Amino acid sequence: MQHAEELRRLSAGVFGNRYRAELIAALAAAGDKGVCLGDLAMARQVPASVYLPPVHTLITLGLVQRVPPAPGQRRRFYRRCGSAQAWQSLAATVARLQEHQAPPGAA
Repeated sequence: MQHAEELRRLSAGVFGNRYRAELIAALAAAGDKGVCLGDLAMARQVPASVYLPPVHTLITLGLVQRVPPAPGQRRRFYRRCGSAQAWQSLAATVARLQEHQAPPGAA
């Protein structure tokens, strides 16, 4: 959990939201199948609502779209869209943040 908290601290500073880096990493890894925010939240042990502000921002920026639900499907999926180069850059940035080691005494 300490690693997750460090990534969230960095995400807040770099992306302006504690959970945006996690969401970007999940979307980049999922490809066209997309990400269910509920599944991501369960895996990360956080409420799904923490991912709503960052996903809405990414939708507004044209980087994410909601996947139309299959008949009878209640779960909502989101997938990346837009420039493949932008997503490669975002994924690489998040990967570097995940590798970051905070110096002793860093807030």
